[in-house]
Amino acid sequence: MSAGDRSVMTTAAEKKNYAEALSRALALRFANALRPQFPGILPDAQGKGQESRARTAKGVKKLDVNYSTSELGLGLGVSIKTINFRDAKSGRYTKNYTRADGELRAEASDYHVRQPYAVMVAVVFIPLDACYDAKKDPSSFGQAVKIFRFRGGREDPDADPNLFEAVFIGLYDTDPERFGETIFFDVRHAPPKAGRPQESLSFAELVDAIRRIYDQRNSPVFEWADASTEVLAAPVIDPDDEEDEN
Repeated sequence: MSAGDRSVMTTAAEKKNYAEALSRALALRFANALRPQFPGILPDAQGKGQESRARTAKGVKKLDVNYSTSELGLGLGVSIKTINFRDAKSGRYTKNYTRADGELRAEASDYHVRQPYAVMVAVVFIPLDACYDAKKDPSSFGQAVKIFRFRGGREDPDADPNLFEAVFIGLYDTDPERFGETIFFDVRHAPPKAGRPQESLSFAELVDAIRRIYDQRNSPVFEWADASTEVLAAPVIDPDDEEDEN
């Protein structure tokens, strides 16, 4: 993996550098997958524009994946968090969940207060073996869903700005034979208290889910009682309401 060999990371500095490199690699992967529908999304295909700047209520801040236009402002943002190593004392991944949740809350609030129509999606990556450390408490994966569930679910522009439109947990395999294989879990769903979730999304399915969330905000489906649905790509203007320019 371009982030380096995880198994040899021992010092805090090495782990920090690994996390930053992994986040950059993931941001490029998401941007490339979303690029056909979101031309101009950053980072670009060559990896330029990492942590690009976007306007918030508190000035300009960096965003992992950023789709902005002159018409929309910030249209879509994807925030990536990685928690890659077990805490030496507890043997679990849960130590940094509260910190990551606080960072996500600040991001959601800062962007949404200024740009309430922006669609913000968070993806929190943890190793797949986080599913298998349950004892009396839920697994680290189960605890992640429990914590981050309350950071998602923003369904309309008037809703709580501290929330993301959606939050997903990415579980990546660290076994050398399958290293980097990843499944994704929507935090709105019920996780197992221990073990791997039976239902999950592939990367392609996650990208499709992000596109749908964006379209629900920007191109909602309108249903007629006696006909098929249609997509509203722009606000509808009644011809009778337009001013006579002649």
